[in-house]
Amino acid sequence: MVIGDDHLHFDENDQIANRLINALRTVSQGTITLDAEGRESVKIEISEDNIIIDLLQPTLFKAPEDETGLFDKLKTAKELSQKLTDNGVTVSFLRKGKKAITLGKKANHSFSKLLTGSDDMKIESFKETINLKRDLKSN
Repeated sequence: MVIGDDHLHFDENDQIANRLINALRTVSQGTITLDAEGRESVKIEISEDNIIIDLLQPTLFKAPEDETGLFDKLKTAKELSQKLTDNGVTVSFLRKGKKAITLGKKANHSFSKLLTGSDDMKIESFKETINLKRDLKSN
């Protein structure tokens, strides 16, 4: 990964990104649950080439403010989605059990292609995607 043109790029020669995605592809199945403060915070379910990340307590994962704009973030997500598709992997992000966005191979493009410009990214629920973004934003 490299930073340039105001967003994070997933360079095709980046060994770290390639190894991470290949590692995701090699896991056949399983579930990981992380607890914080005695409550389930995130649940990751893996089956074949599908990874579901359910942020059950999304406010625990707040990210610091950055200066990149929406289109720069979309460009980064588009590059990641393409890399996932190229490796036959799908990652879905859920917010409290409800699908928000899917990236990669099985992201059946639809109306969201008009917004994202990508066949590899699907906004499953605008409401949940907006709520997830709000939950992850630091105050």
